Formats: sequence, structure tokens, C-alpha cells
Amino acid sequence: MNKRWKIFTAVCWIFLSMTAQEWRSSLYPENWYPGYKDTGGRFLHDFSFAGYHAGEKEIPFVNDNIIDVTKEPFLADNTGADDVTDILQAALDSAGAAGGGVVFLPAGTYRVVAGNNYALRIKYNNVVLRGEGIGKTFIFNDQPSMRKKCIILVQPVSGGDWYSPEGTYEKLSKDVRNLDTAISVSNVAKYKQGDWIVITSNVTDGFIADHKMTGLWNSSLPGLAFYRQVKYIDTAKSRIILDAPVRYDLKIRDNARINIVNKHLEEAGIEYLSIGNRQNDLTGWGDLDYKNSGTGAYDVDNSIAVKFLYVVNSWMRNVSTYKPEINTLNVHLTSHGVLLEKSRFLTLDSCYFGFPQYEGENGNGYMYTLRSNDCLINNSVGDNGRHNFDFKSMMTSGNVILRSTGKDSRYASDFHMHLSVANLFDNHIVDNDFLEAAYRPYGTVQHGQTTSQSVFWNTFGIKASGGGSSIIKTQQWGHGYVIGTQGNVTGVTAIGGYNTEPVDFVEGVGNGATLFPVSLYEHQLSKRLKGYDFSGFEEDDEEQDPSGLADGLQKVSFRLYPLPARESINLSAVHNIEKLELFSPDGTLIMMQGNIRQNEYNLQVAELTTGCYFIRIFLANGECGTSFFMKM
Repeated sequence: MNKRWKIFTAVCWIFLSMTAQEWRSSLYPENWYPGYKDTGGRFLHDFSFAGYHAGEKEIPFVNDNIIDVTKEPFLADNTGADDVTDILQAALDSAGAAGGGVVFLPAGTYRVVAGNNYALRIKYNNVVLRGEGIGKTFIFNDQPSMRKKCIILVQPVSGGDWYSPEGTYEKLSKDVRNLDTAISVSNVAKYKQGDWIVITSNVTDGFIADHKMTGLWNSSLPGLAFYRQVKYIDTAKSRIILDAPVRYDLKIRDNARINIVNKHLEEAGIEYLSIGNRQNDLTGWGDLDYKNSGTGAYDVDNSIAVKFLYVVNSWMRNVSTYKPEINTLNVHLTSHGVLLEKSRFLTLDSCYFGFPQYEGENGNGYMYTLRSNDCLINNSVGDNGRHNFDFKSMMTSGNVILRSTGKDSRYASDFHMHLSVANLFDNHIVDNDFLEAAYRPYGTVQHGQTTSQSVFWNTFGIKASGGGSSIIKTQQWGHGYVIGTQGNVTGVTAIGGYNTEPVDFVEGVGNGATLFPVSLYEHQLSKRLKGYDFSGFEEDDEEQDPSGLADGLQKVSFRLYPLPARESINLSAVHNIEKLELFSPDGTLIMMQGNIRQNEYNLQVAELTTGCYFIRIFLANGECGTSFFMKM
């Protein structure tokens, strides 16, 4: 970290101390530790386990076994003229057979056609699908009939479902309490350090009654599920020590057990490319037309751009949707954007998913859907979805949405159904959107209690959908938390009803600009990694981190700050910046500046209209990187 940045930081802190009083949440005091509770029994989970390798490693830039698909033996057409589905799949399988590698798609358009289930599938460990950059490499799915299909599926050859073990399951010998990191079994001999297990339970009549959902929920619902790795075995006490705490009570009454599942896919990546789908030209796009064969809605029902299923320690970064030239409508995708299902430790970084063609009922048009444990969505944008960001089902916990933006949604970014416990919105930007964690009296099996112990931390409101004064509605089972809001719109609606009392904890409405720490996730991560105080721009500073513990914490080639931007935005890079390009979300180049030749640069953005933009910079060492930012 250079002297200029230290001076800038010091001046900012002096100015802040002169103009506003920094404050901390009463639930996150200076001596906070995992499990800390106030006198009312309220507490914040430790969310620091979210993301690639639980935040302990940076996403790698893989350079081994790079397969250029435009060269021998694949010779893939990159003009969009030919269908290259089989060629790209052969390259992905070749990389997998070699033990891993990068399937590289140079700039151009790669036309694929989704077959029975998908167009492309990553099914082996250590395989990365890489383009040359957003707005340079385009994967165009030339298949308008996408009902229940994916463009890209990331799933192992043989995956293990969390609820249906390949072998016998083992019942626990004691109830598991919320925040426990140890589980008791009658015989630990069958387990070893490093094993992956799922701790789960059933939705029984007792569980349903506990949550005041008798007659509304039933045993068909998938129960609580925590995918964990065995840290070590406590033979003396017949316990298994987990790599992270569970996030809710699991009771022997509800058949609390360990499921043994096959290993998940690991170290897979999708990066630096754009994805688009041919629009569907049939008629019939009503909310219920997904039921009617022959309609466009039926034809695209529950289609997905990218799906991760049974995947761990993997990533997607710098991936954007786009409008293919053939589309006459402003359509990027036919329905869903990204689905993370029964997976853990995934990071989605600097992604943009938007403009689905169908946003009808039966769960269509969601841009980011989480049905997993401990995943991180960072610096990403959901645009014009039915729901831009969404949590679903009891398998969903410990996930973090960090410094991301929901824009122009039809309905709220929400906790959608059946008790997705303990998730975090951190520094989320609401731009003609809305955040909701409330009872939902909808669904074939009523959604009901949608979440418990989830947190909205330091939310930034640009505009609430419908022009209202509130950006968050919270009505969680047990306790829920809203801590800090700021921006143009800061209101919070906290209500009771549907047996959700007490009313959720709300603190610091309108005062998020002076909340410390700015990010709950980042601060908790720094505390877990032996106390390193990660500030977002200081990971290379040996004076701040003499132990080197910052290694693996969000190291990238350049930084943008402050976010969101108003009058200007600062760029800071390790190497000199040679050139920058500024694009609108649809890929239109709106600004280009060259001959910069300095490693820090101030870009004036005051004349830009409010919205999302992405910026590409070219460094003197030959690197090129892209990131999103929000202009206020």
C-alpha cells in the first residue's frame, strides 16, 4: 500500500470523525465472538465461512493445460455461424480426462444448442471454462425451447444428494443445538478427518408444530441440511468436530442424522465471458401460461443459464448476460439466471445477470437463486428479474450477498420459502428493488415461515420499488436483524403477525454511513483468520499484516473505490494503468481513455446517469480486468 493511499485514508478518517460519530451495533460489540448474545438472547451468526474455501484462499487464475478451442484438434468456429456444442463439450471432457485444465474461448461468438438437459457441462474436477472477457467472448444458446434446460451445467458425473445417502445413514445420539460445532454419534470409527457429510433432519409433525405451521407444511418438504467437512474426531467423547457450526437445532425426534454422500465436484470455474439465449417467439406469456403446452411460457419454464449442483470450492467470476443480436426484444435469457443448489463454498464475483423473457409463476425469472450452504455472491448485479436475489428451502444457510445490486425487479429480492435460516445481505444496493424476509401465505405447500436469524447489514437505498419509503420488510421466525441503512431511501418495515413475534431487531435506520464495521462479513472473516483487520484495500501492506494472514483475501489486480460512485471513482492497481474502457450493462462502449500510465487514477463519472456500469482496465504488465460499479 503506497503513501498516497495511507494519506488519503487518514484524511478520510479525520474528516469522518469531525462530521459524524462512528457507531457499532449492540449485537456486534468490540469484543464480539461467535455465540455472543445480548440479554434478550439475540445474536449474529458468524457468516465468515461463505465463499471459495471459506474465504481462506483467493480464487486462482489457472494456467495449467490451457486448451484454445479455436486451434487443433478442436478448431471451433468463433463467428457464430456453426454449432460448436459438441466441440466445446469435447474440450471440457478432454481437460477433465487430463486431470484438469482451462478450456479457453478466444474473443468471438460460440453458438451452442441445449440438448435434452443442457448445452455444456463441466463434470470433472479442476476444469475451468474461460473466455477473453465480458463483451469479447459470447456463448450464444441458439435454442428457444428451453423448458427445464441449462445453458451451462456444473455437476459431477455421480453426485450425492443431500437427503438420499448412497449408503446407510447414521442417527445422531444427541440433539444438535444451533451454533454447535460438534455432533455426537454412537460410533466414530467409520469417520475420518476430511470426510464430507450432511447433517440433516426430517420435517415431522413436531417440527411443523414448533413453527406454528400445522396443516400448512407437510413431510414432503426437504428438511434442514448442513453440508460439512470433518475437522477431527473426538474419540473420547464419541463426537465429530465440524469445520463450521450448524445454524439451527436438529432433534433426534426429527430423525437427526448423518448422510454419507459421494464427493462433490471441486475446483471448477466459469470466467470472463458473456452468455445470451435466443428469444422464444411463441405467444402466451401470462403468469399461469407455464401450464399450457404450446405457449412460450411453457416452452421456457424453469430454464436456467448456469446451474451448480453438488459442487464445492468453485467459482464464477466476470460473467455477464447479453442481448444476442438476433433478439428483437430486450431479452438476455429465457427465464432463470444462476442457481446454486446443494453446493457449498462457491463464490460468484463481479457477475451481471438480467432481462429474462419469462417472469411468470412457478418460479420463473429469478436472477440469483440460492439453495446451498456458505456461498458468496460479491459485487454482482441482478437486473429486471421477477426476484433478483432469492433464498429457497431449509437446505439454504450461511450464504452472503456482499456489495451487490438489485435493480428494477418485478418483486422483492427475498427469502422465498420454507425457512432458509441464517443468511446475510451485506452492503446491498437497492435500486428500484426491495428486500423482504417475511411470512409468505403462498405456494402449493405454503411457503410460510421463510427465514430465521437472517441479517440485513448496512443496506444502501437508491430507490424502493413502487416509489415507497421502505427498502426492507422483515418478519422473521424467532429473531431477525436489520442493522444500518443509508442512501436516498432508508426506511424499514418491521412487523409481527403469523406467529413471528417478537418483532425483528432494527437498529441504525438512516445511519449506515457511520456504521462500523462497514462490512459484517469481511470483519468477521478477518477476526476468524487470527485477528487480521481486513479493510478492503490493505491486503498487500506488510505493516498492517506482518503475519501474512491476508494472503488469499480478495487479492485482485485493481480496486475501485468509493462504491457506489457519485462524482468520481478511484482506480488503484499494482501496475500502471495504460488504458480503460467504460461500458453500459448491455455492452455498449461509452468511454475510453488511454495513455494513463499511472497506478492510481481518478475517473470523473458525475455526468453518467444513475445505474450499473462495468469498467475494463489494461495494465502495463499485460493484464486486463473487468469489474462492475454502481453510479449514484
